[in-house]
Amino acid sequence: MEHRDPLVVGVCAPERRRYAASLASATDGYLILLAERAPSQQEEGLHLSTAPPLAAASPPRIVADVSADLGLPHLGLAADPRSTVICVVDAVHMLDDLHDGRPLIDAVAEGDDRGDFGSRARRAISLLEGSTLIVLVNWETVATADLALLMTIASHLNPAARVRLSREAAEDIRSLSSAQQEPTPLLERAGWVHALNDEHDPYMTDPRVTTLRYEQQRPFHPARLSAALDDIDSGAYGTVLRSAGFCRLATRPGILARWDHVGSAIWIDPLSSDIETATTAQDISLTGLNLDPAGLRRTLDGAALTDDELTAGPSTWRRFADPLPAWPLIVEESP
Repeated sequence: MEHRDPLVVGVCAPERRRYAASLASATDGYLILLAERAPSQQEEGLHLSTAPPLAAASPPRIVADVSADLGLPHLGLAADPRSTVICVVDAVHMLDDLHDGRPLIDAVAEGDDRGDFGSRARRAISLLEGSTLIVLVNWETVATADLALLMTIASHLNPAARVRLSREAAEDIRSLSSAQQEPTPLLERAGWVHALNDEHDPYMTDPRVTTLRYEQQRPFHPARLSAALDDIDSGAYGTVLRSAGFCRLATRPGILARWDHVGSAIWIDPLSSDIETATTAQDISLTGLNLDPAGLRRTLDGAALTDDELTAGPSTWRRFADPLPAWPLIVEESP
């Protein structure tokens, strides 16, 4: 199967850069950096090719080291289903990366969510979810049982990707080239998308890792939802690493929202009303460790409107306590 020049991604910059350089060297490739800002001369481990290899008998392979400040959905090169997106993960601190409360970028313009609490972990998840190959590096000192857990988490987060313990970059790219499955479009690779389509079937499994789908036709009471999220974050029902999907808040009727949660951070953002469907209320995928599915469903159900609240209607719902962040106004585009 034909694969395009690889894009190497990951939030751990030193590991990503070393891997990209190793891959370029092993494949006689031309290493380039894709970043929003120009790299500093002091950035450790950054060695870019200045010219294609002279001995190449055919056009050289391009290996792109993609800075974490760039998101895959906004990168045109990643949109082609045949694109090779390699996510480099440091096995030693993979779980820490998925719980990291730090912002992705320290100083950002107002409104740039890359400065939010937990945005680094959010980017780590999104890169895992958008890749075609996930390679774990620095895994040699990690216990076998822990490696099985990490690889299963990666497989749950992206069932469409191959997951490997990397020994050599050249071997990794050959393993991907031998794959026979049809390429999956970028926005359809994430485990939560598979779960909401009832198609979640990860290649790797571990009894400690669960992905479940939560559905509820009633809107959430935002104050009770906030309390439920705190309860879930406490670990009372296991460790929820990732949840994503769609939801509705009673105080903001008529608007379907995107639910995007990683670690201890959550973003609930409005979606344009033109993609609103009458049948969608709460439809959320949750992936985590040692989860209590019944407890999670019970807690989230407790945040949904009661019978009396539901019959009171939107005019009453708008007066409910709402501690969640305010939304910007949705401006509909003219046809």
